[in-house]
Amino acid sequence: METFKIIKHSTMWSTSSLSQKVEETLNQVRTEGWEVITVSFGVNLWFMPTAYITLKKDLSFV
Repeated sequence: METFKIIKHSTMWSTSSLSQKVEETLNQVRTEGWEVITVSFGVNLWFMPTAYITLKKDLSFV
């Protein structure tokens, strides 16, 4: 059985702090056994830099 998870990070202005936050999250979830499917960067309705991380974990081996 596979399970999916989507993580959203936003910041008010700094894209460099958003990138750092995403890198930290990616390192953490990889050690927890999640597979990273996609990482997307964009802006939301208020033009705040936003990142979406899509993860997958195969639970049949747990």
